Amino acid sequence: MNGVLVIVLCVLVAAALIFLVWACSRIGSGVWIKVQCRDLRPGKVTLTFDDGPDPEVTPKVLDVLDSYGVKAYFFVTGSKAEKHPELIRLIVSRGHTVGNHTYTHSPLFPVSGKTFIEDDIRACDSVIDLAVQEAAPTSDSREPGLSASAVAAPEPRLFRPPFGVTNPDIAKILKHTGHKVIGWDVRSFDTVHLKDSLAPSELDAAIGKCLGNILRKTRPGSVILLHDRLAGAPALLTRLIPALRRAGLEL
Repeated sequence: MNGVLVIVLCVLVAAALIFLVWACSRIGSGVWIKVQCRDLRPGKVTLTFDDGPDPEVTPKVLDVLDSYGVKAYFFVTGSKAEKHPELIRLIVSRGHTVGNHTYTHSPLFPVSGKTFIEDDIRACDSVIDLAVQEAAPTSDSREPGLSASAVAAPEPRLFRPPFGVTNPDIAKILKHTGHKVIGWDVRSFDTVHLKDSLAPSELDAAIGKCLGNILRKTRPGSVILLHDRLAGAPALLTRLIPALRRAGLEL
């Protein structure tokens, strides 16, 4: 009887651990905090970019988006944005939305304690605010085409947790800071396939794998996860947007 009880307890503990891992690691689980993973623009497919801005890649990504008349969301890391505030202004001036992806993008972010979590999130907010404030409202300092309304921070502020991980600590902090959490329902797996170490001859096949991942799962209202730190991102985007439109999807 004792042996049976031990087995039952082990099964229950294992099930609880599996549930906790799923609840924390799956961005759309909704266990700890409400996350919007679809319909950022009702019925339209939305492109989102994480981990930038990158001084080489981000401007090229913006040029591709402009060429197709598509607007996107950029979840930036504060440490990179602090080094390149002109890229934050450029993103906003092109009509895109900037969100918070923490200052450090540390893999230990979810388990660093509430003080670090809040400081990290607020530090990224401050960097974004400073970048856009430097662009407004004088004609001398304003980026070309950047209006006073364009530099206003979106309300509520948007946040995407690193690696899509949430937990009770993050949930409590975000409730305090008032951020709206944005997830995704389609992963491109570009960080897996579009390694910067790829040889030019391997790029086409890698893009094909990313396109397959995206097109199989994308539906009206989908939110697609991409990364504008990858050298292959502009080439992927150049093929992705026409492919989505051929599939009858509106961006």
